[in-house]
Amino acid sequence: MPPSSAASQPLEPEELAQAVAKLAQCLKQSRAQYSISGGAASMVVCMQHGLEDVRSTEDIDLVVQPAGDITAESISTWLLQNYPNDFVAKITYGVSIPSLAFRRSNGSITYIEIEMFESMFGLKDLNNEVVMIDVSGVQVPVFSARWLLREKIITAFERRGSKKERTDVEDACNLLEAVKSDSVDLTNREDAVRHLLAKRPDIRQSLEVKVICPAVLGRPWAWNEYAEIYWRFEKDELRCVDENIQPHKCEWNEAARVWYFTAGGRSWFYSAECNDLRLST
Repeated sequence: MPPSSAASQPLEPEELAQAVAKLAQCLKQSRAQYSISGGAASMVVCMQHGLEDVRSTEDIDLVVQPAGDITAESISTWLLQNYPNDFVAKITYGVSIPSLAFRRSNGSITYIEIEMFESMFGLKDLNNEVVMIDVSGVQVPVFSARWLLREKIITAFERRGSKKERTDVEDACNLLEAVKSDSVDLTNREDAVRHLLAKRPDIRQSLEVKVICPAVLGRPWAWNEYAEIYWRFEKDELRCVDENIQPHKCEWNEAARVWYFTAGGRSWFYSAECNDLRLST
């Protein structure tokens, strides 16, 4: 039985990233199709996008695609048998879970649980997007930022009142910065979107741009790559924000009967004929 990692100092994000890379390196010979998920995946994705103050975790969630004799249980056994110096068995609720023996920068050893789940939806399904991310020189399959964002918003609502709710909300807020506009469609999950807004009303503008949920967030925003501006109409008034979700003042010109605003040191207007933004000449 390994000593509890809870007794040691929490892992730094860079340390957990090294542990994720070590796990992926070991799994190369396993023939398993898998993806890193949960908090560890959110951390890896946010670090890839250069985001600061990302949250580390005490374990690594691994989703395994069942295929023939490959299951979550068989991969757990495979790791313990093939890498006895790197993984030890930890009994949790009567189940043997492989724990990675990770050597920290101060020389101490901490044990990181690898929580394995079997995919019930198919990792080859395009709706369950998995991307390859270079982590400490190792190519690691990780669920995409938009997939993780959707899951974090929904699970935060489903786990409300628990400790996990807080970390789900924190991860969702970080992941918002790693996705593009209209990345996640939560049209039928108004309850989850309202819950996140209740917890973090300060992120409403970012949610409006990145998440589709008309009943809660209004109509989706459009992106104009030339002006580098997100825009939409609200009660017949033009609203514009830049890629950093900073608002730009829009003014109505009665004589020309158009909306004007300034972006990138240039004047732009909304063209009703094109239903898009145009550079003012």
